[in-house]
Amino acid sequence: MAKAATRFPDRNIDDAMQGTIYGMNWMCEITEQNLDQGRAFLENLLTITRKAADDIDHQSSQFRQRSMRIAEETLSNTFDFAHKVVRAREPQELAQLQSEFVGRQAQIIIDQSKELGQSLIQKADEMAKTTTQVAAEASRGRFEAA
Repeated sequence: MAKAATRFPDRNIDDAMQGTIYGMNWMCEITEQNLDQGRAFLENLLTITRKAADDIDHQSSQFRQRSMRIAEETLSNTFDFAHKVVRAREPQELAQLQSEFVGRQAQIIIDQSKELGQSLIQKADEMAKTTTQVAAEASRGRFEAA
């Protein structure tokens, strides 16, 4: 009976230690899963950010190229107009040349703006799809890990 009396506290201590070890292992596993999920989320966020920055760089490059095209075409149109004005002989010819010049300038700007607008819309759609896809992958990974 004395042996049984001394075993009871020892058994409770062993059970308590095993429960504590089990609880600590469980908490470590949950913490590791949370850390892995956090890392995956931040890596996905960096991927989205990198893609967005690349898209912005590409868009600004396209904008710069289109702006230069507008400047080149405007300059060319202006010098063509100036040469024609120098050769004009009658006032109504000047009015006609000026009307053609203004129309051509407007058309240059309209064409380039239209192309730029279409490009911006296309890139915005691509960015939205990429963001949605990466967010879905991150969300799917979070639920799979849980």
